[in-house]
Amino acid sequence: MEEWKAEGLTEEELLAFWENDNKQLLPHKFLNHFHLTPDILQKWWPLKDVHEFCLKHCAIYATVKISFEPELAEYLWNKWFRKDTPCRFGNFFARFVGAYKPESPKTVLELLEAHRCICAQVLLRQVTVNAHDIRPYRPMAIDDRAYDVYEDHENYRLEATFHAVFIIMDIVPPLDSPHKRPLKDREFAAATPVLLVRTGEFHDLRTGPVDFASIETLSEEVDGNADVRRTLLGHAVDFILDLHRRNSESD
Repeated sequence: MEEWKAEGLTEEELLAFWENDNKQLLPHKFLNHFHLTPDILQKWWPLKDVHEFCLKHCAIYATVKISFEPELAEYLWNKWFRKDTPCRFGNFFARFVGAYKPESPKTVLELLEAHRCICAQVLLRQVTVNAHDIRPYRPMAIDDRAYDVYEDHENYRLEATFHAVFIIMDIVPPLDSPHKRPLKDREFAAATPVLLVRTGEFHDLRTGPVDFASIETLSEEVDGNADVRRTLLGHAVDFILDLHRRNSESD
């Protein structure tokens, strides 16, 4: 970012430039999201794919095909982005993962196992690279220059909240529901029923184990499992944003 400052951009202009550029990329990234299948969990991913899971507050697994991804992306951006939010190295609120193929994991237990596999590979690759990782590729970037994937590798990390909690989108709300907004309104995304799942992994959370007390009145336990709550996406997003904020403030 220093090179952009050197070109005479003020902090406000730089912020507006990064915000607009990243916001325009979001729908594209969501439409080209990661597809979760059993075989892919066994593969050694390219480092650039590993990086896509880094610097995200959580994962969102969609076990049904979502038809409003651009609206969902815009909604999440507006909830997540603030004036002091850094827009480097692909950081964002969530990594969207498709799990709607016939062979994809679907149940909470299957997705929990898949999530643990993903976290394990990302954590391993943060300290282990191979010759295939150290090669240039051309990302979608504002300067559009090829660069060595490994060059910025130290800037990528798995966030503690990503390890501790995730969201499952398993219901597509009917468009004619009286309490739902029109499809093209991004608030439609906030009213989508989801599952909020805590993984039991909290060793990196400075705030301790994930506590659902703050969302208890806005959700309900699922099948007697205290680690899974049915709620609306808007409530789940607010819960994770607050968890991330409190964990960051504990630094």
